[in-house]
Amino acid sequence: MFFKKLHTLTLKSFLPPFIVTLFVSVFLFFLVKVVITYLDDFLGKGLRTIDLVQLFVYAWIAIVPQCIPLAVLLGSIMSFGNLAENYELAAMKSSGLSLFKIIKPAFIFIIILAGLVFLFNNFILPVMELKSQSLLWDIRQKKPTVAIKEGIFYNKIENYALRVGGKSKNKDTLRELFIYDHSTHQGNIIQMYAQSGKMTHTADTSALVLILRNGNRYEEMIDNLHPKKKSMSQLNFKQLQVNIPLEDFKLRRTDENAFKNHGEMLNIWQIDSVHDSISRKVDRRINELRKQSTTYFFARIAATQKLKKDQKLQSIKLFYDSLKNDEFVRCIENAISTVRSNKGIVEVSGSNIMNDRYELIQFETEWHKKIVVCFACIILFFVGAPLGAIIKKGGLGLPVVVAVFFFLAYFILSEGFTSLALDGVLPAWQAIWAPLVIFLPISIFLTYKAANDSAIFDVTSYYMWLVKLFTKKKKLAQNTTNIQ
Repeated sequence: MFFKKLHTLTLKSFLPPFIVTLFVSVFLFFLVKVVITYLDDFLGKGLRTIDLVQLFVYAWIAIVPQCIPLAVLLGSIMSFGNLAENYELAAMKSSGLSLFKIIKPAFIFIIILAGLVFLFNNFILPVMELKSQSLLWDIRQKKPTVAIKEGIFYNKIENYALRVGGKSKNKDTLRELFIYDHSTHQGNIIQMYAQSGKMTHTADTSALVLILRNGNRYEEMIDNLHPKKKSMSQLNFKQLQVNIPLEDFKLRRTDENAFKNHGEMLNIWQIDSVHDSISRKVDRRINELRKQSTTYFFARIAATQKLKKDQKLQSIKLFYDSLKNDEFVRCIENAISTVRSNKGIVEVSGSNIMNDRYELIQFETEWHKKIVVCFACIILFFVGAPLGAIIKKGGLGLPVVVAVFFFLAYFILSEGFTSLALDGVLPAWQAIWAPLVIFLPISIFLTYKAANDSAIFDVTSYYMWLVKLFTKKKKLAQNTTNIQ
């Protein structure tokens, strides 16, 4: 019964700050990575609310795994800091419980959470990344909505140029309209002028509707059989409706299959399959280049024999004697051309191999990223829980500062080592797991200190240690003086 209450107390202390921290961190990451980064791509596009809601929901869910390690770190520091500050942790230890038994319920929760994070990264995250990235791509490719300014030609609509002399106060009536229709791709042969008009669009926003009043329409008629013969058609109208297609201004959805080859959109088994196929392609390219080099590029070189000294001199003499021979010069030019061609083939093959290897590194990096987050939750928990027990502070003060410091250190290390992996300096598995290898001894050290009630953040203890050190030195100096 006692242990059930203890487990309940520990979990109740850990879960609220973990959930709040997770929500806040996801919100902040969402603002920075989506809203602020792509704000210019959203403005002026006339996007539907449903499209923005879908994008934000997909992006929000995709950001969650990145924020879970921070939530674990900060939640553990705050929860165990509160327990230590209220002397509840001391009461548990005085009853004979070790630190490991106290944190056991939260640790079991972290183990379950790590498993759920892996399942999320492997099955749900690829789908969310695929939908969010494809929708974001379509939004960024969409043209801004039509915004015609007074007295300036607007030519962002394909095959049309419009000019409006003025607008009414409520902007529903236009004055002095000029329209140049280039849809026939024969030049500026259709022109329309109107004293006034109204602008609206169809129900599905597929076309811009202009209702012109009191104007003229001019069209230059060109005879295809006799291009030099031209005639003019003129139409005077009191009201004329012109429909201008706006297909480029609509949000066109791209097939999601076009984005499925990225590592973020695949699970670990799909990444393994793609990785194997690319590896075979790289091996095939290398074998083809080696075969071509040995059988074609260097065949004559390999077949030649070493010349003796007198043969070399004779060859040089023949070379100088044959400089006036046009056929010999053409042979030299053909040889140079062949060498240049071979060089180009080698460079292209080498570039293709390097691109394939870079793609392999990207897939390897994504494979390890899907797993490393799970272990990051465990290790950062053993950084946060001992820190909370040592600093004995809860709330949003010192624990937040310490948690942000450690998370920034982890984040910077992760990004730095990932860059080294993508640059080919380190293997992908070493680079992705290196931050955890660095943090592992830190977590062991902090857990050991917390289990032994070491006050490593207590300034008074360091002050007393310095006082004792200088006191010993002073006594030693006095004893040395007395002996002399």
